[in-house]
Amino acid sequence: MWGYFVFEFKQFFTNKKNIAVFALLTFAAIFYAFKLAPAYDPIEKVDYDEIEARFLTREEFLDSMFGENLNDYHHTVRYAVNMFDFLNPYDERRLQALDEGDLRKYAVATRDWYFYTNIHTYRNDLLAYNPRYYMEDRRFAEEEANYAYFEQFQRYDAYKRVWYNLTIEILEQRTALQTLERLLKGPLPYIILIATLLLTIDIVTKDRRHPSILKGFPIADWKRLFVKVFVGLVGSVLLWIPVIVGLIIIGFQFGFGNFDLPVPVYGYEMVAQEEGKFVYMSMGMFLFRCFLLLAVWMVVLISAVLLSSILFRQEMLNMVVGALLIFGERFYTSRGVGYFWDVEQYPTSYVQVGKIVSKYQNYYFTTGGLHDMLGLKLLLASATILLVLTLVISLSKRFRLIK
Repeated sequence: MWGYFVFEFKQFFTNKKNIAVFALLTFAAIFYAFKLAPAYDPIEKVDYDEIEARFLTREEFLDSMFGENLNDYHHTVRYAVNMFDFLNPYDERRLQALDEGDLRKYAVATRDWYFYTNIHTYRNDLLAYNPRYYMEDRRFAEEEANYAYFEQFQRYDAYKRVWYNLTIEILEQRTALQTLERLLKGPLPYIILIATLLLTIDIVTKDRRHPSILKGFPIADWKRLFVKVFVGLVGSVLLWIPVIVGLIIIGFQFGFGNFDLPVPVYGYEMVAQEEGKFVYMSMGMFLFRCFLLLAVWMVVLISAVLLSSILFRQEMLNMVVGALLIFGERFYTSRGVGYFWDVEQYPTSYVQVGKIVSKYQNYYFTTGGLHDMLGLKLLLASATILLVLTLVISLSKRFRLIK
């Protein structure tokens, strides 16, 4: 069996298609590190000029109203005076902290600024969030901004008592680990799973090209399949090497961050009570839970490819089956769908691992049921069922790997 493992391992890593997948992913990671990461422009950033402009504009308005009888003005003017008089001191404290270069003091002032600004802005026709929130998905822009402000509030609440030195790169989430966090909440899970599918799509069907060699390994089909699962999983895990290379490059540019950085985790009560309820976990815990969920997804995907290969023996059908698993969520994804459907019971709901672990999907789907631990159970059950079916079917002479 060891000889067959070595044979499969060598074939996997000398396959021209697989080499191309690794090369393409490496190029993408390096391109991202040198071009896209430095160009990252967060909506919420440490922008002294923006804060100062807002502060001075409001201060000028307040000065113009000083000594005036507010009862003579429209109620919106009175409201503006009260709000600006309440919020401007927070901006002033932020500016003073930046002038002093004290980022911990800035974190304390910014924490309060996000909290009170959000409370008075959400569902208020007289105040608005940063205009950049309204560029996409305009219908739900206010909800996204509300979520983002409470998330920032939780980050800064943690920053004010951390043991490490704060930097502008940490506050703007530009460090290597924070970049990885953003990617795990974005396209990276899809990229890794698509690459896994491409690596393993022919892991069974390729045997038809050299049956005489394989007949020289006198082992049962179920053992062959077990080896293929293991080799496919090892190859898929190694997809992280190009990603790590890209992160190292980003780390030298903007800092690596550390595993104690806070990652806000949403509480479903926010929907019910219309007020923020976030807690946070450490970056290390967030990454561990994301990687664990992705690893189980790899097993599910490889198992599905093996089963499809035995039943249909067509690589194109393997691609279709894999794509349905990866993108199956797209058939029912919509904001608030969790209120009507039990989407937490569908294994395909757990592909976007970063959004699952941070519970953003609970906010988007309007459900409290989505949890990475439940996702692990569903995916492990799915993988077990697929593997058992594959092994049982492989015992039939009709579906022998080599005929």
